Amino acid sequence: MSPRTLVLFAAAVTATAATAATAAADCYDESCRKSRDRAWDRPRFEGGFGLLAGSYTVSTVHGAGVGMHLDGGLRMGRIALLAEYDFLSIGQDAYTYENPIRGVLHRLGANARYSVAQFGGGKVPIRGDLWIEGGVGNQLVQWNGGGELSRRDLSFGAGGQMTVKLGSARRPNYLGFYYAFRGLVARDPFPGKSMPTCAGPCDTATGPSAWDTGAFFNFGLVFSR
Repeated sequence: MSPRTLVLFAAAVTATAATAATAAADCYDESCRKSRDRAWDRPRFEGGFGLLAGSYTVSTVHGAGVGMHLDGGLRMGRIALLAEYDFLSIGQDAYTYENPIRGVLHRLGANARYSVAQFGGGKVPIRGDLWIEGGVGNQLVQWNGGGELSRRDLSFGAGGQMTVKLGSARRPNYLGFYYAFRGLVARDPFPGKSMPTCAGPCDTATGPSAWDTGAFFNFGLVFSR
């Protein structure tokens, strides 16, 4: 999914929102209006598909990480409880290393997301959310040259999404797009791999960090029913 595709999708969502706004105005009776106003907060399934692009470290192997992200679960008003799967190509690049170490990372996780701010909704068929999230997961790294590494991790992030409500007031569907910054933290499998040293100007030599980190930009589509 290219940035151009996302721009075209956003334009389509905006056009759809204009149509939905006309439909929302046709809700005349009190029961319909109450159902419409409560629809955003009803428990419902929410899923997303997107791309991940950033960097990741596994012990001494550091480089770019690019792949896809899938999630799905239950949304209840400001709270979303999601299961997620990430697939990433990770490792060193061929421009810097003669024989780069590369592999793929599979990640399964559970995530809790909370909307700290919401805009629209209710009588308006469009809602914007700004949210924070955190969760736990398990990674399986498979190196192209052989070998596997399994370990647990922690995830955190912040992002936003725009969602458009479609269909009837009583059984609406939802469609939108999201963007987020996501971070991963996992224990280095070999925390004592190097002696204490000064990698830069310092007055006390220390060992390298015992934690591996990753930082990614995540963007994609979200749907709900």
